[in-house]
Amino acid sequence: MTLPTTEDRDPQSIGLSAKPDEEVLAHILQRQIVALEAARDAMPQIAGAAAALHAAAASGGKIGYAGAGSAGLTALTDCLELPGTFGFPADRMRILYAGGAKNLMTLAGVHEDDSEAGFKDFQESGLGSRDVLIAVSASGTTPYTLSAVQAANDAGTETIGIANNADTPLLREATHAVLLKTPAEVIAGSTRLGAASAQKAALNMMSTLVALRLGHAVRGHMVNLVADNEKLRLRAQRILQDLTGCTPDDAAIALQNAGGRVKTAALMLLKNLDVDTADRTLALHDGNLRPFL
Repeated sequence: MTLPTTEDRDPQSIGLSAKPDEEVLAHILQRQIVALEAARDAMPQIAGAAAALHAAAASGGKIGYAGAGSAGLTALTDCLELPGTFGFPADRMRILYAGGAKNLMTLAGVHEDDSEAGFKDFQESGLGSRDVLIAVSASGTTPYTLSAVQAANDAGTETIGIANNADTPLLREATHAVLLKTPAEVIAGSTRLGAASAQKAALNMMSTLVALRLGHAVRGHMVNLVADNEKLRLRAQRILQDLTGCTPDDAAIALQNAGGRVKTAALMLLKNLDVDTADRTLALHDGNLRPFL
């Protein structure tokens, strides 16, 4: 019987229990590294998916994520991190997770098979023709995730499918198919290992590329962050000093006057503007600080 890669057993991982701890750990790490290479092989597909994500973000569209189990958790992480890291508006982010928030503590597998819930969750998401849905499923066959993608296609929502098995329904259904051809897992079927590492890498690559294109990441800094705690305030001050050459005190004052918004504070310092004028000037350039540097 031929098994899909995500369910197959890795011959190199048989007999690990008889080996010393550090040798076992070294093997697990090496298999993770091999899995990550799948993201390199999928670079053209990831670039195409990022272009769709960029178009939606630049036009004011919403970004949705769909998934179940560990793949859904990987999608959820990306969704939750983008507002804080790159300033993607939280009110334009959506997460469709099998079983909903109440399933995050138990990860009951039964919800993965609920096609009706995938359809219903999409309908309630408010995603439409200007938006994009990123669906993640290691197997590429998860019923919940597939039904969400099918509903998205029917609604004219652009879809990105990320899977670790070739020639699977998710990759056939999605507008943009990203195959992460990872090897069999150290523990057969445990796709929270190599498959999830490759998924996370692909999502990181996509979102960071989009942030760069939108001007949310400039000169290696996350300039679209809003400094709302002490760690971020100190980071924001360092960013302002690096971008404008100002003193620590000037950075702190500008940041406070700008309500913690790094781009606004930077433009105030660079062009000697007040808050309102800096905001209007940024708006004229689609929020991109790069032309002023």
